[in-house]
Amino acid sequence: MKIEIQGHSFVLHHHKAVYWVEKKTLLIGDLHLGKISHFRKEGIAIPLEAINTNFTKLDELLNEFDVERIIFLGDLFHSAYNTEWELFAFWRHSHAHIEMLIVLGNHDILPAFLFEESNIKVYVEDYTEEDFVFAHHPVDEARHAYLFAGHIHPVFALRGKGRQSLRVPCFLQSGHQMILPCFGVFTGGYQVNNMPHEHVYVVSGKEVLRVG
Repeated sequence: MKIEIQGHSFVLHHHKAVYWVEKKTLLIGDLHLGKISHFRKEGIAIPLEAINTNFTKLDELLNEFDVERIIFLGDLFHSAYNTEWELFAFWRHSHAHIEMLIVLGNHDILPAFLFEESNIKVYVEDYTEEDFVFAHHPVDEARHAYLFAGHIHPVFALRGKGRQSLRVPCFLQSGHQMILPCFGVFTGGYQVNNMPHEHVYVVSGKEVLRVG
């Protein structure tokens, strides 16, 4: 699904990422790496293979698009250090030719030297380029530039005639911002049906569909 925002083209991908065509840049929100290992440590039975899912999805995006840069919109790592960071560091260095930067989220509590060692530029609050701002937290009102954010893990409830309901991840677009769905697996979501928006793009299987 390709859309235009302020004269620039953005591809909304079913892996819950956005590709900024003109800048050859991937936007990734809320990876929450380390969460699966945290759950397993607490005795929750999640298959170990699930850890690889995020990296598989990232690699598929890099194979599909001509990517020169990745902007992480916060919550790259879920909480305290665990071995999933080592997997990420290995993955990052295997793609050393790609520039990476992060706008820190509320879950990003890892020490700064880990980002530095992985050659990831860190922005504490937001990052501005062209007519766009990249941040972790959405805002209620328009700012000086169009905002891309994450944080709330938006999901949209699709309702059938028989009162069936299905919650699916979505991209939530308004006149001043776009909120990305959570990229990481095994994360919850916040229903956004009643939040102000102009368009909703839901992730359904292998495609992205506009439903509002």
